[in-house]
Amino acid sequence: MRAGIIGAGIQARVSHLPAFSKIEGVEVTGIADINEESAKLLAKKFNIPNVYTDYHDLIEKDSIDMVSICTPHHLHKQMAVDCASAGKHILIEKPMATTVKDADEILQAVKENNVKLCVVQNYRLFPSIKESKRRINRGRIGEIISMHGYGHVFQSFGSRSTPWILREGSAGIIEDFGAHLIDIILYLNNFNRVKKVFALGGNFGGNLDLIVHCQIMIEFENRSVATLDLSYLSGAKEIAVFVHGTGGQLHVDIRNDFLRETHQYDTPLDDLSLTLAKMNKIMSGVINGTYFIGPKLYHLEIISSFINSIEKNLKVLIPGEECRNTALIIESALKSIKEKRQIIVDAEF
Repeated sequence: MRAGIIGAGIQARVSHLPAFSKIEGVEVTGIADINEESAKLLAKKFNIPNVYTDYHDLIEKDSIDMVSICTPHHLHKQMAVDCASAGKHILIEKPMATTVKDADEILQAVKENNVKLCVVQNYRLFPSIKESKRRINRGRIGEIISMHGYGHVFQSFGSRSTPWILREGSAGIIEDFGAHLIDIILYLNNFNRVKKVFALGGNFGGNLDLIVHCQIMIEFENRSVATLDLSYLSGAKEIAVFVHGTGGQLHVDIRNDFLRETHQYDTPLDDLSLTLAKMNKIMSGVINGTYFIGPKLYHLEIISSFINSIEKNLKVLIPGEECRNTALIIESALKSIKEKRQIIVDAEF
């Protein structure tokens, strides 16, 4: 399998290329970026023979079977459509798109050109998330009533890696880290159809025209409700999801990859046992080094699985169809904040 990389930024450098380098039988034969210096530095580090400043020159090569798109979100649509038109299988960073129209154009191009598409929604692969999904599907907590996700991270807007988030029309935190939590909520709720979206947020205490914090409420067809609390401003980093059901509750501490299931209430002995189990899990991760890798740990699984799906014509691990609603919620939340109203999905998309 021969791969090409579009984008020589942080995702290619710390996630995609290290993962590709560990997969036997895969060769990265080209990298494209408008910043030729950045592309050459990565090409030298990972022994990539060809460097391009125009991605079209990369995807027209017959020596490329698949392309990994590691560029800012707003560039995904045209690049993905062009890759599909060139007959290349596509691995694309999250979110696949930030609008429904762009998501649909990507999916249509993939279908028309008979290529495969996989989206790097890597937080979905945390063991605590996958186990939560299994328990929900087995009915461990009954029917889902509500879900609450928290994504509090700190963003330095002076860094060279973030100018794209300041562009006109950006959804800020919603399309950035929010895309992970949105995907987790949709995944745990079995991709139930979204009915309504309402959001509040924006800037806080300054003149920056950017959504740096927000609260999003989502109503699903199965009558469950999800709320997301997203922020670049929090002094404490938190990545967690609570799932409340008719028969119990799940608390997923995603940052520490630890799941807690509660029925009725926990006793002090339960608290002690769970605390010790959590400490043991964290210490094991610290000792073997995986705790510090975090979500980057799962790029290898996603890329290996995608290559296998191409070679054996199998179902893709994270298909674009599942990620369309992430774009729907990003676009709806941004629209709700800007227009200060609830978005009725069927009426507007």
